[in-house]
Amino acid sequence: MDIKKMKEENINITKSQMLNALMNSIPDNIYFKDTKSRFILINKSTAEKIDLENPEDAIGKTDYDFFSKGMAKIAYDDEQNIIKTGKPVVDLEYRETYKNKPDRWIAITKMPLYGKNGDIIGIIGITKDITDKKKTEEKLKIAKIDAENYARKAEDANRTKSEFLSNMSHEIRTPMNSILGFSELLDNQINDPGQKKYLESIKSSGKILLDLINDILDLSKIEAGMIELKQRPVSPGSIFNDIGKVFSIKMNEKDLKFLIDIDEELPKALQLDEVRIRQILFNLMGNAVKFTDKGYIKLTAKGIFHEQKSKFDLIFSVKDTGIGISAENKGIIFNAFRQSKGQRDEKYGGTGLGLAITKKLVEAMGGEISVDSRVGKGSTFKVILKKVAVASVENISVDLEKTPIDDIKFKKQTILVVDDIESNRILLKETLKLNNLDTIDAKNGKEGIDAAQKYHPDLILMDLRMPVMNGYEAIEIIKQDNNLKNIPIIVLTASAMKEQEEKIEKINCEEYLRKPIKRTELIQKFIKYLDYTDKEPELAGEKKSAEAKKHKDTFGALTREARKKIPELITILESHIKKRWEETTKTFIMSDIEDFAKEIEELGRKYELEILLNWGEKISSQAENFDMDKLPGTLKYFTKLISEIKKLA
Repeated sequence: MDIKKMKEENINITKSQMLNALMNSIPDNIYFKDTKSRFILINKSTAEKIDLENPEDAIGKTDYDFFSKGMAKIAYDDEQNIIKTGKPVVDLEYRETYKNKPDRWIAITKMPLYGKNGDIIGIIGITKDITDKKKTEEKLKIAKIDAENYARKAEDANRTKSEFLSNMSHEIRTPMNSILGFSELLDNQINDPGQKKYLESIKSSGKILLDLINDILDLSKIEAGMIELKQRPVSPGSIFNDIGKVFSIKMNEKDLKFLIDIDEELPKALQLDEVRIRQILFNLMGNAVKFTDKGYIKLTAKGIFHEQKSKFDLIFSVKDTGIGISAENKGIIFNAFRQSKGQRDEKYGGTGLGLAITKKLVEAMGGEISVDSRVGKGSTFKVILKKVAVASVENISVDLEKTPIDDIKFKKQTILVVDDIESNRILLKETLKLNNLDTIDAKNGKEGIDAAQKYHPDLILMDLRMPVMNGYEAIEIIKQDNNLKNIPIIVLTASAMKEQEEKIEKINCEEYLRKPIKRTELIQKFIKYLDYTDKEPELAGEKKSAEAKKHKDTFGALTREARKKIPELITILESHIKKRWEETTKTFIMSDIEDFAKEIEELGRKYELEILLNWGEKISSQAENFDMDKLPGTLKYFTKLISEIKKLA
């Protein structure tokens, strides 16, 4: 017996068994073909795919026996090219089609099979079923297309909504500008009590309508994600004190007691959107006053510092002893256009937008709002704003240079008014006439440019939406003209949309105002660019001439003892009082201003100096009435007051 031969046969048998075992353990399809693309060996996985019980039944057959003609032709051509060139194909993806079965997707790799002599004797093929993967990819592709379509539709819807809101804002604010503007003009010209009453009704109704428009626009902008918070360092104490002053008259009318509890640990300055915080407080306080007929309203503000003291959880609440809210209505009061069931519209009015806007604003700030209420016992609305950044008091911006408009007298100057709506031009002309200003007008951008070139005005008021040529184009042309480019331009817009504001900020204009235009806002803009004189703040009495005489008499009537104390008073004013004045005007916290006013009054009485007493009373009165037009100017008088008192020493 040839032992060597037996060993070789055993080795060959073992290799064959190992190859079969390996091939059959792999889930992918593995097969060998000869140079004519006939199967010479396949694994069990391949046999199952082509519906053969025994893998050996495939020997000598081709793809034409199992697959569609098209599929078999593709496979044959690939294999013949491999045999001819020796170049493999790797991970090619095919849709594999059968004679009597559903199609499947495969990833196929084919390589040349070499003989002992190094020549190509066939191919080795490995195919992987990727049908599930392809289905998933297809689903993802469809989902992506659907998502893109949805996003496109949502974007189109938002654009349409934005355009609608912009148009609605313009179309409604434009006539409101005339209604409220002419009402303000008439208020200064009518003395008959009956006519005054009618006029007050027009003004009141106009403001209610404007508030409603603003509420609807606010809600729509929030829902469309178009509200942008403008955070800056503000004094929370000042905000909370101010809001109480706003509602003081209404609360006095209803004989309601107002309580305010501001934690001493409240930071002097926080990084907040002051306008939106005031809006939230205004809505909550407004509701409390509206729905409370007896008892009290309490505003509480406190909070908790985080470990680093750089963040603060601001917590404030408005509590009332009003009609309360039932358990079933608590779930709807924060929904738009929803009000508590049983609320009598003829008594309370409203649209059900205030709390919806409040909730969305609080959430936009990363906070939360809740209500605790019982019918007949009152309600408590609590707001928590988490991790508010603590700011520096030095960074609080207070407009202490603001001059009261009643003290403004403009020198004779010319204003060009460019607006396509005649009533707007007439209103501005009459308003500016009251301030010693002449006007020329134009009804579109082209006429505006011609008028500017002809008359060279001192300032231009420019509307944006006009026929023939709009305001944007007109401003661009004016600012490119060397003879006109230095003329200040104030844009007037009836749009309340953020996109419009951003567009305006990009054009070369000095300022912009939103309609309806308030005379106070207009004059405050004018004093930046026009020549004017301003009077000193009145210190007491109805007429300044009478007041001047009174002060003269007061100084002249000083007793010898009082005059001796003047140097002592000046020392106090220039040290302790000046330091308090600087701190008060810097933080502009209303309660501190009131305390400062009381101290001034006491000094006036102690040193028998009526001018000092009158100044303190003036500050106190303006602070109590939240007169933000005059209060900064009155406080600013301090340095001149010291100079006047020094003349007495």
